[in-house]
Amino acid sequence: MKPALTGTGNHFEDFQVGETRVHSRGRTLGDTEHIAFTSQVLNTAQLHFNQALADTDPNLKAQFQGRRPIVGTYVLAVLMGLSTPDTTENALAITRLREARHTAGVFTGDTLFAKTQVIEKKDDQKDSGLVTFKLTGTKQDRKTMVCEAAYEARVKKRPRA
Repeated sequence: MKPALTGTGNHFEDFQVGETRVHSRGRTLGDTEHIAFTSQVLNTAQLHFNQALADTDPNLKAQFQGRRPIVGTYVLAVLMGLSTPDTTENALAITRLREARHTAGVFTGDTLFAKTQVIEKKDDQKDSGLVTFKLTGTKQDRKTMVCEAAYEARVKKRPRA
């Protein structure tokens, strides 16, 4: 028997509309990785990497208490990564990001956790189908929601014997 490279419960047939999967892993975000990502994507918004500005700008001080928020695309990427073993590990592609919204700031030292709800399934091809997921990310208290996103993935069906 050939060893499995992916999990066992993440083929198209395994998903049921309405089910929620709480992902077991968490991820604490560090300053170095955040700054590297922000620089690599050429995000020039000073509020993400200029501490002097965070310390002196009255609007930033009021909104973020002198902390630099982590760029939202990185937060979403980490949350999607946390959900992958349970959702899209057998996906052929993420076909569409329907919507994403950030609901609270994320800062260096915060730990993210994720859960995913299956909101739609479409059995449209012989070897795969479309699954729409609603991803919710929270901070370490597992109550403070930081991000919510809906996306569609083309997920492989279980191979026939």
